[in-house]
Amino acid sequence: MDVSTLNQFQSLMGTYWFVWIAIALIPAVIMGIFTAKLAKKKGYRGYFFTGFFFSLVGLIYVVGLPLSRDRQD
Repeated sequence: MDVSTLNQFQSLMGTYWFVWIAIALIPAVIMGIFTAKLAKKKGYRGYFFTGFFFSLVGLIYVVGLPLSRDRQD
């Protein structure tokens, strides 16, 4: 790879920076929504940021939560 090809690639990456941010944020938001909905079914509030920041580990955590006392009745 010569220098001109590398410069063109860097220019292309800089031009479409918003695409790279979207590629990173969209799966995080989807996982956050999924964990929040699962936690709500178990009787807990919140947990969006657990899925957003911790992704699969956060999902496993929410799956392992017991039913809340309100849901057990």
